[in-house]
Amino acid sequence: MEEKFLSPQDVADLLQIKKNTVYEMIKRGELRATKMGKQFRIPRSEVYDFMGTPLTEENEDKIIICGQDQVLDALCALFNDEEGFRMKAFRSPLGSYRGLYEMYQNDNCVATAHLWDSETDTYNLPYVTRMLPGEKLAVYHLLKRWQGFYVPEGNPKKIRTFEDLTKKNVRMVNRDRGSGIRVFIDEMCKKLGIRHGEIYGYGDEVSSHYSAATAVLRGAADVAIGNEKTCRMMEGLDFIPLKQEDYDMIFREEDLSRPEFQRLVYLIQSEEFRREVEAVSTYDATGLGERIM
Repeated sequence: MEEKFLSPQDVADLLQIKKNTVYEMIKRGELRATKMGKQFRIPRSEVYDFMGTPLTEENEDKIIICGQDQVLDALCALFNDEEGFRMKAFRSPLGSYRGLYEMYQNDNCVATAHLWDSETDTYNLPYVTRMLPGEKLAVYHLLKRWQGFYVPEGNPKKIRTFEDLTKKNVRMVNRDRGSGIRVFIDEMCKKLGIRHGEIYGYGDEVSSHYSAATAVLRGAADVAIGNEKTCRMMEGLDFIPLKQEDYDMIFREEDLSRPEFQRLVYLIQSEEFRREVEAVSTYDATGLGERIM
């Protein structure tokens, strides 16, 4: 099957890094690239091999679960422990928005999302119907978790509300485009009429909750927004809750007739997986496995 090629910017978007970092990876030999005229092109399979979750049309023996939460690793492990299935489950680190896009582009792919819609004050359903047009979908609830401010211990800048991000003495570190947190930040800006230029540090992006937390911890920023679990893992930070979000899993309806995907649904409704979720003290497993669409 013909190989697909990506531009350095495509790879940067996929890996949630800066384009210059992609060029550095090519130079170091971490990514194989082809020079086409004056432009680099990177085989798409090469990028997925780098992530450890190859996703190409040839890999029909894999189910890819897109999402950054580590409970998905536990889900993959439970799936792969079962004998008798030809397919194996792998987690891709793609965030909410990019995961839905990947699902639209590829078979054998499910997405997870925590995308807040400010107009309806709901999570995920307004997005999945727009981003997967023409598809009959099934959405299952996984868990609830708090998102909020990461601030230095003692909260020296007295950051309590979203409007506090516009204070002249407050510097934020932002999340990358396509992540659920970035969508929340941009939706809040829209709702409150805050221009991006009013937030010092809006253009400074990191690609994970952990990177956001460490930026605040080492003094590169006064505040970041992320999930509670990551903040509680680090001494020297306080967590200021903003909103409890819904984290859901999205399937194609037609896939639910296949034994492999039936197995996934069975697992997210199982006591084994519930114990994995409840082991994270900041997660609320109420409604785990319930179909909401």
